[in-house]
Amino acid sequence: MGERRAARSRRGALSRVLRSDLLLGSVLIAVIVLGVLLVVPPFENYVSARQRVALLEQQASALDTANQRLERRLSDLDDPVTIELLAREQQGLIRPGEVPYVLIPPESERPRIIDVPPDPAPADLDVFERILGWLRLMFG
Repeated sequence: MGERRAARSRRGALSRVLRSDLLLGSVLIAVIVLGVLLVVPPFENYVSARQRVALLEQQASALDTANQRLERRLSDLDDPVTIELLAREQQGLIRPGEVPYVLIPPESERPRIIDVPPDPAPADLDVFERILGWLRLMFG
């Protein structure tokens, strides 16, 4: 009988250990799931913020390049030689005493307007079709 009691007490102890391990495992899994649920949204925000920062850095770089180009253009417009060239090219201005002339490209390089062939003569229409055509032209 002593052996039975010992076996029962061992089984009871084993059962208590298994229950406590099961409870501890369940709590551990719940804590892990809760931790994941709490970490995922901030991580997604972090990733989207990094993407936005990268996009804004690209835009800033493009704007810096455009600003440098405009600053060069501004410094060019302070140059009297550039202003004179632009006035001559864009406005057709000349200095007093100069004779203006225009170069016309040779005939072979000039675009030509192609004559549109006239509409083909209508086929012989019977009287009824001619009257309908005339009415359409008149009352269109």
